[in-house]
Amino acid sequence: MKILNLIIKGNTLKLNIMKTKLFLFLSIFVLSSTEINLSAQTPSTIGPSENSGKTLRRSESFLGFHFDFHAGMDCHEIGKRLTEGMIDSLLILTKPDYIQVDCKGHAGYSSYPTQIGNQAPGFEKDILDIFRKVTRKHHVALYVHYSGVWDTRAMQLHPEWAIVHQDGSYDRDKAAYFGPYSDKLLIPQLKEIAAKDIDGAWIDGDCWSAIPDYSRYMQQFYTTETGKKAMPKKGEEGYEEFLELNRKAFRIYMKKYIDAIHQAYPEFQITSNWSYSSMMPEKIDTPVDFLSGDVAGRNGVYSAAWEARCLALQGKPWDLMSWGFNYNQGLPSSKSLVMLQQEAAEVIAMGGGFQTYYQQNRDGSLKTIYFDQMAELASWCRDRQTFCHHSKPIPQIALWYSTHAWKKAQSSLYTSEQSWRMAETLNMLLDGRQTVEVLMDHYLKEHINEYPLVVLPEWAEIGTEMKKIVLQYVENGGNLLISGVEASQAFANEIKVELTEYPQNSNVFLFADNESAALNTRWQKVIPSKEVVSFGVIKTCDDPNYGNESYPVATIAPYGKGKIAAIYCDLAEPYRSNRSSNVAAIFNSLVRTLHPEALATLEGNGRMHLVLAQKEDNWIVNIINIDGEHNNSQVSVYDTVLPTGSVELVMNTNRIIKKAVLQPEGKRLSIKKEKGKYIIPVPPVAIHSIVELSF
Repeated sequence: MKILNLIIKGNTLKLNIMKTKLFLFLSIFVLSSTEINLSAQTPSTIGPSENSGKTLRRSESFLGFHFDFHAGMDCHEIGKRLTEGMIDSLLILTKPDYIQVDCKGHAGYSSYPTQIGNQAPGFEKDILDIFRKVTRKHHVALYVHYSGVWDTRAMQLHPEWAIVHQDGSYDRDKAAYFGPYSDKLLIPQLKEIAAKDIDGAWIDGDCWSAIPDYSRYMQQFYTTETGKKAMPKKGEEGYEEFLELNRKAFRIYMKKYIDAIHQAYPEFQITSNWSYSSMMPEKIDTPVDFLSGDVAGRNGVYSAAWEARCLALQGKPWDLMSWGFNYNQGLPSSKSLVMLQQEAAEVIAMGGGFQTYYQQNRDGSLKTIYFDQMAELASWCRDRQTFCHHSKPIPQIALWYSTHAWKKAQSSLYTSEQSWRMAETLNMLLDGRQTVEVLMDHYLKEHINEYPLVVLPEWAEIGTEMKKIVLQYVENGGNLLISGVEASQAFANEIKVELTEYPQNSNVFLFADNESAALNTRWQKVIPSKEVVSFGVIKTCDDPNYGNESYPVATIAPYGKGKIAAIYCDLAEPYRSNRSSNVAAIFNSLVRTLHPEALATLEGNGRMHLVLAQKEDNWIVNIINIDGEHNNSQVSVYDTVLPTGSVELVMNTNRIIKKAVLQPEGKRLSIKKEKGKYIIPVPPVAIHSIVELSF
């Protein structure tokens, strides 16, 4: 046993280390009677600090772990195998700032003995009390996983509480936003949980599961707001307004339960999973204490990069949760350590906190087989905490998340189904080693002038107000890159080209800057005016010198003191379905034409993402190695990431860089200055390297 061997070898260590190892030994002794094997666990030193008698608020927290099992009718022996020693071992090995544990899943069965809710069939122990006892001893915050709008059991018992579909049928899972559910179950049960001295709740199954409601409760609200009686159905006039009123209704419901709990238990901290994220791209207007979301799906590296940027500028403490497994053909395949490290790097580089999700067993016990990996992951993250946590991105490229366009394209309330084109545009930018942030409408209004370049990614209807704001930015000297056919049409007067014929879908070939790319996509023929500069060539054959007919890939038009570039083909869909580095190369060549003076660039071989941030007086340059088969839908797990080649970091700044240090190794790097730029050689990057710059 690794832990036992370490304890035996520890007889020469200092007394405080001996005490820790003795505690581990006792933990294992207790666990041995519960038929749980901890033989794969190894204690690790988790810095930068041991818990020093203070339980951190979520705003202070960096690292956590999430556990749930969505208890159901099959759960007859909850607590049978969960022991204090098991939780002790987890916390000693990983030293998290918080953990989140199961309380009530989507099925609606509570996994602790409740006087308020609908509890699972059988208990041997109150697992919530056990988790609270042990976490309190270690000064680790404890949050519960609690399903909100989605409560199947409550809707079975009280169908009149449910959302009503447009055909008049009751939903089997989702509660109506103005129905009795909040007052009869949600709020009373959260108060019951808070009374157990729990630190907070991570409300799942909330905004992302919300759907349009036609119940009598919504009818009253709709009539009060509009003066109309008949609620429109999908496809009917007024449906867009109806959806917006449903969103408002959801936020009223959300504010109601948060306010109620805060009033009774002011220290209790609450978030609604995925609120104010890519799925809910709105300005925060409810008293959530922090933002959070769970990154599922197969391509966790890119998903983490996307979701982190959607949360980072919302002005609240935030974290993202990576699932510790991928689902493949219904099987949960455990991710490798390197996969989780890559996902963690994308999150912490943007300044956020990080947590990982591991399922509990059906009795609420923990799967100790993963403790070793969790400890290694925790140690790796902690090594980077000092440099990354609460860092702030330095404005370079703004990727415009048009909330207006997102709502126009929606058929439901809060989903990410219409934002994938934007996510793929981000992927192209990141694959070009660009430093990018995602700016929603409300943030772009206030901060647009901080960014040298704004990219509009294939949105069609951006709204009159935002178009005026962006055009004023360009007129004052900013740069706008419009990507895609419909987005270009929205700026037809400003891009100074003639749009000929209708857009067409076909095989086309792009040629620009000695790159060529083949793709099947929608594209637009245009005739440039004399005022614009053409970029690249679109042809229907794969030889740029064959045939007479050709059109520009993009044009760049002057507008006031700035420039507007437009790309006349859709790139997001082919980049998603048939990814080509050539497409990314052409796209980023145009980006560099508009934004030639980037603060940071990377030279060298390897697949890398770049994040430029500031913490206190220092700049933090994150270099993330994204090698690996995360893009391959046929691969669930990979355990090899090839290191990059040697890298040159080029800094283009008027500030005087006095010192460059490779972190977390603490290795001083050489600096030389050529043609006004700083050249900093960086060793090959394994997963995530940080260059800390001092001035």
